[in-house]
Amino acid sequence: MLARFDHTDVPVTTTEAAGARRAAKRLKAAAEGQQDVRIQIDGSELAVPLPARAVEIMVSVLSAMADGQSISVIAQQAELSTQQAADFLNVSRPFVVKLIDDGKLPARKVNRHRRILFADLVAYDKQSRADRMSALAEMAREARDLGLE
Repeated sequence: MLARFDHTDVPVTTTEAAGARRAAKRLKAAAEGQQDVRIQIDGSELAVPLPARAVEIMVSVLSAMADGQSISVIAQQAELSTQQAADFLNVSRPFVVKLIDDGKLPARKVNRHRRILFADLVAYDKQSRADRMSALAEMAREARDLGLE
């Protein structure tokens, strides 16, 4: 399923998944080689140039589509609601509100509603993961020091 942040699910058919798999396989070498490509439209003289970074993104999208995974493509400057942020972090909406109220996640108010920049949400998620990894490493160190391994 391809998912958008508006929670509209778009099912991927078996035919589409197979086509996505073939396309990803053909584009993978160009993506790994960081090459620009030109995509020719069937039955047309139209050829669309894609920069190497777009090719890399397309391979990721096509691979996810081929595997039936949910994906989201969103601009870094997009603003999300607290529910959308909670869905992204896989936490509850009240937890996101608490993060905002505690100053751990930047947000702005639009009337009564909070809006979070996607870039800020990604930065929070990255820092949170790093903090968890650091805490786990510290716990492992303490377990070794105490001879509990």
